[in-house]
Amino acid sequence: MRSAIYLLSFFLVSSSWAQSNSLRTPNISANALFLYRSSEKGKEDISTVRNGMDLREAEVAFDSDVDPYHRLSLLLSVHPEYTYNAGTDRIEQVWKIEPEELFAESLQVPDVTLKIGKFKAAFGKHNPLHTHAFPFVDAPLINTAAMGDEGLNDVGVSAALLLPTPWYSEVTGQFIRGEGENAEFSSKTPSDGVGLVHWKNLFDLNDDSTSELGASYVKGKNDLGGQTILTGADATYKWRPAEGGRYHSVILSGEYINRSLEQPGTAAEKVNGYYTFAQFQFAERWSAASRFDYLKIQDSDSGFNSHSLTNDTISRSTVGLNFSGSEFSAYKFEYSWGPEKKIYLQANFTIGYHPSHSY
Repeated sequence: MRSAIYLLSFFLVSSSWAQSNSLRTPNISANALFLYRSSEKGKEDISTVRNGMDLREAEVAFDSDVDPYHRLSLLLSVHPEYTYNAGTDRIEQVWKIEPEELFAESLQVPDVTLKIGKFKAAFGKHNPLHTHAFPFVDAPLINTAAMGDEGLNDVGVSAALLLPTPWYSEVTGQFIRGEGENAEFSSKTPSDGVGLVHWKNLFDLNDDSTSELGASYVKGKNDLGGQTILTGADATYKWRPAEGGRYHSVILSGEYINRSLEQPGTAAEKVNGYYTFAQFQFAERWSAASRFDYLKIQDSDSGFNSHSLTNDTISRSTVGLNFSGSEFSAYKFEYSWGPEKKIYLQANFTIGYHPSHSY
């Protein structure tokens, strides 16, 4: 009898410890992107774009429920950064470790998701994606020109409201500080911030296909004392048959972005462009993809704008072949041309629990 009581007590204590410990042990995952590059710019000795094999980026992610009301997510990015040293006339490599995202979000507020911390802004279709989730190796030209290499990513607050409509419709409002990695919103006044509104709609067309329509608007002060305004629209169509969906699917997507950046004493710098891409899965693990980018830059004045772009009209075409061994490994082979010719071979590996990506 006494042994049974001891055994029962041990079981209760162990179960209680396991339950409490599970709340303190986060889900952990890691992702590694290896990239081989051969580009025309990378052939120059002092180019910060390096040809050959490299570790493009590694990500380590932690996420867990804090309690029944909150969830905390942390994603650390590890990547090389290349800079030109004029003293040695050489390119130097420095490894960077930084939080790509670190935020807490609500779990119990009906039809609303609240978020606070550092996160990728909900602008358009491509900006919220992490590097390993890009449909292509490079980000679209318009995204890089309008929002920088790292996109719109900053500390702020967010509220996403699910609307009472027959289809999935969500409106997201965000306010970020404007002092992050995006130079076009770095106001000199600490109290200035950046406001964002995004409207996302999902429609089930039939059992095999769905579509998404989105619109985005961003406004904030820049370091020149003027306003920077971003507007965007995106559309996506996905087809995957209910029968045989493991072997065939189609994705068609496009996004348009316009940016107006006020400069003192002259016209506002205007950046606008779009991208369209198509992906066709023709076997269980194989797919082919193609993208076209268009970018136009007008009224840029380096006399006032220290981070101004070069006035130009650029287009780029990309074709690629993808192999997905599983949800934890994938390879991309791509060739793009205009304004330079590039060949990429990227290997993508993930271990551990990794949250699913957005639609």
